[in-house]
Amino acid sequence: GGGGGGGMDDLMAHIYQAELNRVRFLIRAYYRTRLFKIEKHAVHVVKPETNEFAKLSPQEQKYATDYVNMLEEHFGSVLGQMPEKYSSMLQQIEEDDAEMDMVPEPNLDKHVFCRVREDRRDVMFDPNDPDNTMDLDQGDIIMVRYRFIKGLLEDGALDLI
Repeated sequence: GGGGGGGMDDLMAHIYQAELNRVRFLIRAYYRTRLFKIEKHAVHVVKPETNEFAKLSPQEQKYATDYVNMLEEHFGSVLGQMPEKYSSMLQQIEEDDAEMDMVPEPNLDKHVFCRVREDRRDVMFDPNDPDNTMDLDQGDIIMVRYRFIKGLLEDGALDLI
């Protein structure tokens, strides 16, 4: 008899199923994190002055817009009682001596890990220190402040990991 092959097929099916479950978990975790960030910074993302809204998928744009509308509806009764310059969630407030923004924005000075997609020479990360440059080779993984690599990300030279 050839009964020995069935055990190997069962083992392979189990391995494939475990890998499929792992990939599903990672995708769900990615989407949960993405939605958390959209909710945390929704008001900033939908502000007309920022170009962040265009970076979202159509579904994420609808989600962010609906989320902000829901927040405004929820807080509308309180905001309606406030003076006019405080009555909108999207409106920035300018004080006499300094500018104060009630809309939380992402912290661009946080450090992020990224992978280099294409070789770049003499990359200046910190504009305050122009002599401090670095060569980036494809495949390198670096940790740097997001503010310093934002342009490289938009150019497609780096990927966040």
